[in-house]
Amino acid sequence: MTATLKYAIVSDKKMLLVSKLVKWKKVQEALDILEYMPKKSAKILAKVIKSASSNAVVNWKKKLSDLFVETVEVGKWPKIKRIRFTSRSRISHYEKSRCYVKVVLNTK
Repeated sequence: MTATLKYAIVSDKKMLLVSKLVKWKKVQEALDILEYMPKKSAKILAKVIKSASSNAVVNWKKKLSDLFVETVEVGKWPKIKRIRFTSRSRISHYEKSRCYVKVVLNTK
């Protein structure tokens, strides 16, 4: 019972901070924690957990109250290279970090 998000535009270190809080928690408890957290990665992770839980309920016929977050895998993805125009016809280069998130749910 998994769900995967690729190309999330947030760094893997920021996503790891949030993912450590919900590991080994029940699905509803994890969603409650993420709902009130003021981080962009919390909103992204909540969507992935909702997707994994709906996959478990629809495809595997599991009860939502029995599910818990077993693992959350976070990894690096290639960066997006961007430019910003500055004064005197110059260009500043910068990179946007991306990551992937894989959530695995299980029953007790």
